[in-house]
Amino acid sequence: MVAIQHVLGKSSSASFLGGSDEITLIEIQGPIYQSDDIVRRIKRFKNSSKKALILRLNSPGGAVAPSQEIYSEVLSARENKKIVVASMSSLAASGAYYIAAACDKIVANPGTLTGSIGVIAEFPDASGLLKKVGLNFQTVKSGKFKDTGSFNRPMNPQEREYLQSTINDVFGQFLDSVVEGRKKTFQEKLSKLLARPADKVTETDIRNFVLPYADGRVLTGKKAYELGFIDKLGNYYDAVQLTADLAGIKGEPTVRTDQPVKLDQLLNGLLPFSWFAKSGSPFQLEYMAF
Repeated sequence: MVAIQHVLGKSSSASFLGGSDEITLIEIQGPIYQSDDIVRRIKRFKNSSKKALILRLNSPGGAVAPSQEIYSEVLSARENKKIVVASMSSLAASGAYYIAAACDKIVANPGTLTGSIGVIAEFPDASGLLKKVGLNFQTVKSGKFKDTGSFNRPMNPQEREYLQSTINDVFGQFLDSVVEGRKKTFQEKLSKLLARPADKVTETDIRNFVLPYADGRVLTGKKAYELGFIDKLGNYYDAVQLTADLAGIKGEPTVRTDQPVKLDQLLNGLLPFSWFAKSGSPFQLEYMAF
């Protein structure tokens, strides 16, 4: 057993905050509507002398683009010879699983809720209510799809087909990212099922295996482990030990929490796009479990 020391503080690329054997911890809590701060902190870790990063996830997912940006930065850190491990708390589903799929390893509790691979967009139809109160909208637009999703009228078949094709496109991106990020693990899993060497398991094989479980369903950590969607069952401290082992850290690992600067938090809350992202615009596509 290895003792674990936790140090809270604002991390930087400067080495005075700890040596290369220090593990950086970044927490992703709640819905994911912005990525700038998380990406900035992962990039800071990537450019430091630190060997390893733990992403502690407790999120139902969120908007598509921020999830993709964090995923890409995690892959970039790994390409820079860094170890990145995802530690799942109570919930790490949809967009949060998307991010975890980019990591070297994923650790979850048996009762963690994860998976939920899918895309959702919801459009309220208040036309019946508006009719009752005698309120009508007069719309002038440059193209037939410009007001798709407006709440003042029902959606027509052409618009539904157009939106479904968009959803399918973004869903395909999600599926491709899971296959890319988890390729080695699924190859090892499917080599036994298909009775062929792991390097002979193709991305098409992996995609066909993942697809039946990519219908938006939530998986428990136990089920996700059995299917190969995660790598290990365990708690946060198990994730710390696994991270230390992968990074070749001997003795007592120090874990330092890289927290957002309070001024950054304040400014992010004041950004005009912050409210817009959370308010649910007509075209807000989400990797969201609940």
